[in-house]
Amino acid sequence: MIRVATVGVGGMARNYRSNYANLSGVEWTLAVDVSEPELDACRAQGCVRTSSQFEDALDAGIDVVDISTPNFLHESQATAALGAGKHVLLQKPMANSLSAADAIVRAASGAKGILGMYMSSYANPMVWEIKKLIDSGALGQIQSVRARDAHRGGLGAMPLATNWRSSREKTGGGSFIQLSIHAINLIQWWLGKRISEVTAYSQNMYCPNIGGDDVTTAIVRFGDSPAPIGTFDSGYASDHQTREIYGTQGWLNLTDYDRAVEVKLDAPYASPLIQYTTPGKTARFECPDVKLDDTTSPYNPQRMFIDAVREGKRPHMTGPDGRQDLAVVMAVYESAEKGMPVKVR
Repeated sequence: MIRVATVGVGGMARNYRSNYANLSGVEWTLAVDVSEPELDACRAQGCVRTSSQFEDALDAGIDVVDISTPNFLHESQATAALGAGKHVLLQKPMANSLSAADAIVRAASGAKGILGMYMSSYANPMVWEIKKLIDSGALGQIQSVRARDAHRGGLGAMPLATNWRSSREKTGGGSFIQLSIHAINLIQWWLGKRISEVTAYSQNMYCPNIGGDDVTTAIVRFGDSPAPIGTFDSGYASDHQTREIYGTQGWLNLTDYDRAVEVKLDAPYASPLIQYTTPGKTARFECPDVKLDDTTSPYNPQRMFIDAVREGKRPHMTGPDGRQDLAVVMAVYESAEKGMPVKVR
């Protein structure tokens, strides 16, 4: 029996916290949060006990600590859990600063437990199908990518006093660190290449209650030149999400907030979710309905992490992966501030 503590069970965690009550061979032993109504809900969903104190997650009876707290708490909580011998699944972004991320990676390097990153993108079976399509060579040589992550939530954002996401210090930035980090992580995995250099513009135009950026655009290079280049765009005052890949033999676009993929190729291509039979013409394929609390899916992120713990193998997204994603974000902010290209460190 693998015994799990979930730390931070409100917000996005509401969508997946109950997974540990439904996974075979797993006990949802503890839920930790400052909200009593959220803890009441966890008990109703099958959690054995609850607490308002993080330190209870370090008890000897806990094997895995799933951390979904605000960014600025990740360093102290993840390092403490790793130091106590726990396996840690950490919500994106890894931290609110690169120095904090480095501290977490150092703690993991000598720890008994493993460190994994929670990225909701991988719950979608279509992203795995796209990875196979790219690796097959169906797009030819990849020349460029584009990604946009935006919504209008910043227009109605609550003031800093009531919303930690409004704090540049607590989040580590604004829209780019909170939103574009999804595409940064996913597209580096799709291409099997790391972003090495960025040039960016960033500002706050319409969201006075957001302490950081409400719009950022970055041009990036994957690896050493010649290498694919890309554009990443985030926003808190406008809508739409895309992940576009352009190659010498075709292109694809995961769009409509990851609900469909549009494909145009020079040749037919067949996989379980992409049956492309019209070379030279655009075709659209709907993605399966994704629920983050579906533990029957082999792509459920918590299920994949528990399997890694049980089998003693590398998690799908590791601490160094999370550190790389954050390093890209911080290079983007540095480039925007200095008005010059910046190497990802």
